Amino acid sequence: MPIANAWVFTETKFKAEEFLNNTGNIFRLVSQRAYVSKKDPEEKGVTLNLQITKDDTDYGVDKKTGFQRDNNILNTFEVTILNNKEHLDIKKGEYLRLVDYIPEKSFIIGFDLILRFKDVEKVNVKTK
Repeated sequence: MPIANAWVFTETKFKAEEFLNNTGNIFRLVSQRAYVSKKDPEEKGVTLNLQITKDDTDYGVDKKTGFQRDNNILNTFEVTILNNKEHLDIKKGEYLRLVDYIPEKSFIIGFDLILRFKDVEKVNVKTK
């Protein structure tokens, strides 16, 4: 008989350093909203929806089709910045860099990423 509730003893880790390195740690802000933890109301910040602008990861070849797997450029993802601010001084469409990943407050549930960082830095990107 298998172990009941084995999920209590397992964890999946997000390779934040590799992700940030492969994406250049420069993302475009799509939207932001205030965040307050339901478990700990003192834990406040901003949830950001970000667009990936660069992805140097080699995802290999799809075994069924034989085609190269697509990268994540132009895909979006959410992160929460736990900096006790309700709003960032960064406008929609501007670029930012994520600062200080918090692994103990980040989770992976199925294919859902719940990523937490301490802060962001605004980045000036020249577009052509």
